[in-house]
This record gives sequence, C-alpha cells and structure tokens, in this order.
Amino acid sequence: MLGMWFLLSLVALSLLVARRSVEKGLSAKISSLTLAWLQQAFALPFIAIFMLPGLYTFYWPGQLSAHFWAATALYALCCAVDLYCYFKALSLADISFVAPLLALVGVSAILGSVLLLHQRPTILGVCGALLVLAGTLIVYADKKKHSANHKNHMKALWLILFVVALRAFYSNLELIPLRLSNPGIFNFYSSLLTVPVLLFVALLLQNKRQVQGYWQGIGGDIKRYVHLLGFVGLTYAINLTATYQAKLLTPTAGYVTAVKSAQVVPMMLVGALVYREKVTQQQWYGVALISVGLLGLAFG
Repeated sequence: MLGMWFLLSLVALSLLVARRSVEKGLSAKISSLTLAWLQQAFALPFIAIFMLPGLYTFYWPGQLSAHFWAATALYALCCAVDLYCYFKALSLADISFVAPLLALVGVSAILGSVLLLHQRPTILGVCGALLVLAGTLIVYADKKKHSANHKNHMKALWLILFVVALRAFYSNLELIPLRLSNPGIFNFYSSLLTVPVLLFVALLLQNKRQVQGYWQGIGGDIKRYVHLLGFVGLTYAINLTATYQAKLLTPTAGYVTAVKSAQVVPMMLVGALVYREKVTQQQWYGVALISVGLLGLAFG
C-alpha cells in the first residue's frame, strides 16, 4: 500500500509541472532576479491560507526558537540563490534541456541525506542514481549535438549543476525547522525571508536613477502577467506545503525529492508540444533511463 508521503509527493509533482510550464514563458518576459522574488511574493497570500484554524497552527516569531530562525534564515538564503540560478537557466536554455538536468536533484538529495543525516543507501537506490546519471548524460550529449546556441546551454548547465549541489545541502536542512514548527509555518516564514533577500540584491544592482524605473517596470509586469503570477504563487504554495508534509512522513527525506524529479517526462512533453522544442529519439531514451532510475531512488 502506498504511503501518504508518496501521494503527497505526487500532488507536489503535478503542481510542480504546472508551475514550471508557466514559469518558462514568464522567464522570457521578466528578468530572472525579479521573477524569483515575485514568485515568492505572490505565493505568500496563498501560503497564509494554510494558517487558518483547522489546518496548521500559527506561531508568532517570538514563539519559535533561535534554532528554528537560524536554520530558516540559512534556508532562505540558499533558496534565494537557487531561484535566481534556476530562472536564469530557464531563460537561457530550452526547458527540455533544463528538466533532465534537474533530475540530478533526486540523486543529490539522497546523497545529502546520506552525508548529513547518516541514512544508508540501498543497492536499488545506488543503481537508480547511476541510471539517472547515465540518462542525463545521454540527453545532454544529444542536446549539445543539436543545439543552435551552445554557449547559452553551457551557461545553463553550470547554473543547474550548482543548483543540484546546493539542494543536496538545503533540501535536507529544511527538516530542522520543519520538526521545530510545521509545514505551513515554515513555508510562510521561509518565503517571507526569501523575498527581501532577492529584492535587496535586485535593487543593489540598480543605480539611483534606475530604481524608479525598476519599480515602474515591475508595476507594468505585474499588470500584464498578474494572472500567470497568481497561478505560479498558488501552485508554489500548495506544492511546497505538500512537499514539506511528505518529508515529515517519509522514512528517508530524499525519497520525496526523487519522486518530484520525475517531472522530467511531462516537462519534456511541455517543451516539445507547447514551446516547440526539438526532442530527438535519443533524448527520449535518456529520459526513459532517468525515469527508471528515479523509480529506483524513490523505492530504494
């Protein structure tokens, strides 16, 4: 019988696919840094809904320990860097190139749980990780061969590899504040901290004359894309809350990330059908290997 953690992971997976499909379009219209903090800002009102009576208990800042705030602040900083790198990569490369690379997060998250949480990998899990790596290499090699803009794809590659390494650490770090609070309150305060970090950097990169124009530009972007940004915020709020709840229920923290990494298959379809990206037969072979490997990770 499937555990509740697995069902929650599937909910998170479906919403992740829906959100990233929309984010790919927005990444071509809004700068990466701005889109990163707008995503979090639009998610906050929806995350706050989970604080209603009967869902998750709300805690005022003073009711939470210093340990919680230290871990959450570090998590928010990592999240801010992650979001910028992800949106930048998405703006540079095809989504059918980025999605297979993100499957490596499933491997890095379990590796992180072994190194940081001292959880033991199984033979099935190790075999799954090797299949994910092999599939990713096949997709990358074929994309490189057919790429019209190799330079941008290389930039995207290094950005995503950095995200993969970063998530090995902070996707396991989140268990500390989660266990000291609840999924709803952690989601709320981590996003609340992430927004000013990204906004501060965005404003820091502007000179005094550009600041007013920056706010005017954001106002125009919000007016034009408010419905899409609202959709991104809603799906982010539910996706992350389901993810955090699943991580508290699963026997191994990395399992949830491994299941969510299966987004590679629908995202490849989105790239081919919605954004008219070229996906060759060789790349589908690589995706098939990744999918089998992720099953090994999820159930290993």
